[in-house]
Amino acid sequence: MTQNGTGGSAMLYSKVLATGAPPSSDTQPNTDLMKLKKALRDLLAQYPEGVILSKARRSCPLLLTSEVLDGYASVRQLLESMPDVVTLRGLGVQTFLFPAGTKL
Repeated sequence: MTQNGTGGSAMLYSKVLATGAPPSSDTQPNTDLMKLKKALRDLLAQYPEGVILSKARRSCPLLLTSEVLDGYASVRQLLESMPDVVTLRGLGVQTFLFPAGTKL
């Protein structure tokens, strides 16, 4: 037991504070998602007047990967979770993507 009577747990806690906790999977950015955001920004820079969702799917194959879609019911739901990248308008096959912050 240490002098403060807490046993080894205080020493272990101090060591974690000093060195930093190991990164957890929860705090690590999803690199595929980051790549997708970059690809979407690049695509929308080419089409500032908007691009139809089907063209975006063809241009950004990451939109269809299971790793990126994990936790989302649809591609639309995934895109709606990225308001910093894209603005959506329309429904179904008529869905258009616009750069974030586009006033329509």
